Amino acid sequence: MDLEITGRGTQVTAKLRTQAEEGLARIQKILGPKCVAKIVLSCEKNRCEAEVTVRNTISDFSSHTSAKDVEVALKDALDKVELQAVKARKKVVTTRHHPDHDATGTIRLQTTNAGEANSVKKAPSQSKTGLGKALAAMDNDETEREEIEAA
Repeated sequence: MDLEITGRGTQVTAKLRTQAEEGLARIQKILGPKCVAKIVLSCEKNRCEAEVTVRNTISDFSSHTSAKDVEVALKDALDKVELQAVKARKKVVTTRHHPDHDATGTIRLQTTNAGEANSVKKAPSQSKTGLGKALAAMDNDETEREEIEAA
């Protein structure tokens, strides 16, 4: 992960740098190695601000926090970005594992040649438990009766 730390009105100490690197290491575990991070630390009178921006192939994540101490502001900003990354990652994984569904397996309307709408119910899913077994047995009995009558 590429990291750029800027201090405005404050010096970037080794402690701040290690805190930022540890926080971004947690974010890197979630998003992967192709990330670019920019951190801006600024202090004015009694208020210190931290702005963290992380760019990735999934999205851009940013947070802007303020506190009386620089370390606290940086920690809060990194936590916010981490939560945004977790949320985005879950969204990507969910859409990958659950693609858009079509109308198969549900009750849907089909039109006949006359233009009338007929409702067609598809058979239950592969797991045949309780009601699914009963419906499957009824379907099997109907097909057997039709075969006997045809013969």
